[in-house]
Amino acid sequence: MIVLVTTMSAAAGRSRDDVRRNNLATIAGIVHRERQVSRAAITHQTGLSRSGVATLVGELEQTGIVTQSVGEERSGVGRPSPVVVPTDRFLAAAVNPDVTGVRVALVGLGGRVIDQRFCPTDQVPTPREAAAITADALGELCRSQPHSTVVGICAAIPGRVDKTGATVRFAPHLRWANVDFSALLTENTGLRARVAFDAKVGLRAETLWGRAQRCRDVVSLYGGPGGIGAAALVDGRLIEGSAGGAARLGHLLVASDGPPCVCGNIGCLTTMVSHHHLAAALGLSQVSVADLRAAVLAETSPALLSFLDRQVEYLATALRQAVWAYDPEMIMLGGFFEILLEIGRERLESACFASGLGTLREPPTLTTPGLGADQLLVGAATEAFTPLLDDPSGFTRPQNV
Repeated sequence: MIVLVTTMSAAAGRSRDDVRRNNLATIAGIVHRERQVSRAAITHQTGLSRSGVATLVGELEQTGIVTQSVGEERSGVGRPSPVVVPTDRFLAAAVNPDVTGVRVALVGLGGRVIDQRFCPTDQVPTPREAAAITADALGELCRSQPHSTVVGICAAIPGRVDKTGATVRFAPHLRWANVDFSALLTENTGLRARVAFDAKVGLRAETLWGRAQRCRDVVSLYGGPGGIGAAALVDGRLIEGSAGGAARLGHLLVASDGPPCVCGNIGCLTTMVSHHHLAAALGLSQVSVADLRAAVLAETSPALLSFLDRQVEYLATALRQAVWAYDPEMIMLGGFFEILLEIGRERLESACFASGLGTLREPPTLTTPGLGADQLLVGAATEAFTPLLDDPSGFTRPQNV
């Protein structure tokens, strides 16, 4: 009988601990998502008691994850509810290797980029070179944040990764295949590491803090130096597919007489429209999207304007197919696609409207990322924050730091 009572008490204790951990994780997630939120709003969102929320927020404050301040004065009875915001005590590292170099950033909870570095390379970096460059840049960034702890690192990869978040299966423009890049990052930085598909984490970041907030059906295309990435949010869920290869819209057929693609098809969007093609047509080499945009807008040559028209038409063909496949309320065009949207918005909107469902629906909104060029880094950092957000108190215990 005594043993039974002891066992029940232990089970009850474990149950209470589990509930507490879940509640802490829920509140940490709310603060991460909202960036600034009152304790009253947390109470409303969680259904917990005011005293319970006060205790849990106090615990998160003790760990250094959040801080509280006095809320603004308000009319009515009672004191204003304290406002909870994330601190910079814990940061995540994000890296985006591409064919022109490696971008590394430190990002705080709430998706705020604290600092970042772009390290250009003379040639496409190998996995080991990219990991070493990341470690050097991260060391420099961390020296400017002596009172913060980096909790982990995630790489936004312009290519296919496995669903475990460890291996780059195939990044054609980087020429990486079956590379355990997470292990290389851990080896070089000493941090918990994972890899993720760049377009997917970029769209996830936009659903949290960008233009896709409160949207349930979104198609996102990102055009970078390393090719085209795409992701789709359907009924509020990012789709992945059996091997993580869903919504690879860079391989939509847009030109039946086009050249072969690495996927085995011909005339794919990624073979017909690219950062490299745009730059080469303008007589440029490795340039940023901003420099590319300036060159495009200054162009007056009839031959080059005709080339740009074809680029817009290829993209329009892809968007028609995307509308039929996913029926999105929004299509987000990032990277060099922002340039094509700027010069060809009317044609692209017409393509989306013509391929829609007529009077049964409105055509999707065409827009650019609200987070701009930082969307990939912010999205990768959110992946790196997962262990902290899943168990804030357990993760921040001294033995786990």
